[in-house]
Amino acid sequence: MKTVGRITKTYGYEGAVVVRMQGGIRGEPEQGEPVFVVKDGIPVPFFVREAYCPAPDTLIISFDDYLTAESVVSLKGCDLIIPGEKEESDELQDLAGFTLTDSGSGFSGRVISVKRNPGQLLAEVASPAGVILVPLHPDLIISVDRRRKIIEMSFPEGLTSLND
Repeated sequence: MKTVGRITKTYGYEGAVVVRMQGGIRGEPEQGEPVFVVKDGIPVPFFVREAYCPAPDTLIISFDDYLTAESVVSLKGCDLIIPGEKEESDELQDLAGFTLTDSGSGFSGRVISVKRNPGQLLAEVASPAGVILVPLHPDLIISVDRRRKIIEMSFPEGLTSLND
């Protein structure tokens, strides 16, 4: 399942809600297609009556059998997920425990976690010099060996000495 975003408010008088999307969605959910609203930690299926994206980070969606604003007001603040492949952030968290190396300086450290910041992903890396944040940008990554749990990168000069 993939998290699409969070329901932020009701929309209009016919039971639609506004979803503020995180990371986008490929296309809009089709009429009759199931989506899941996470209520109290449990994904509850809802069937799409209508959905459209008025802006790149916004989805307006209404559900079958929910025809008034009052019927959907309890969904405010809930996450919306869709069936599909594993979520990207889950895959990124799988990188925790990998060894991250720099081909130029010989730096080596263990990835503690991956953080999603606006516009970039950062690996929190424990090294002998302390914990540093390394941008996981495709231009910097040389290879990822999942079997051996090694990420080989080419750091910009001075990246590992920012905290010095």
